Amino acid sequence: MISNQILQETLDGIHSISNVDLYVIDLNGKILAKTKETEAEDEDTLKGFINSVAESQVVGGKQYFKIFDDKRLEYVLLADGESESMYMVAKMAVFQIESLLVAYKERFDKIIL
Repeated sequence: MISNQILQETLDGIHSISNVDLYVIDLNGKILAKTKETEAEDEDTLKGFINSVAESQVVGGKQYFKIFDDKRLEYVLLADGESESMYMVAKMAVFQIESLLVAYKERFDKIIL
């Protein structure tokens, strides 16, 4: 598991390059990192997405993506904005966060051994 600070720094960096607003949400609906102040996400929409088989979904102009850690759902990434490249930016953010999860797990394993 990576810290909220690392998640925030990652989103801030991607946002500064792309100008796409991003949010990382835990499976309980708590926003862990965000690039823009927002109202709470619709709980039913979020739970419906979490329980679906889809890895990404568009609802109300917002794009939801699942972030996995070793095939286990860890977070949801929400992308919001009008950019034509929003989908690509969000997919890159998911890739970056999943890579960080792997890297931190490997680092933790080395410390234990």
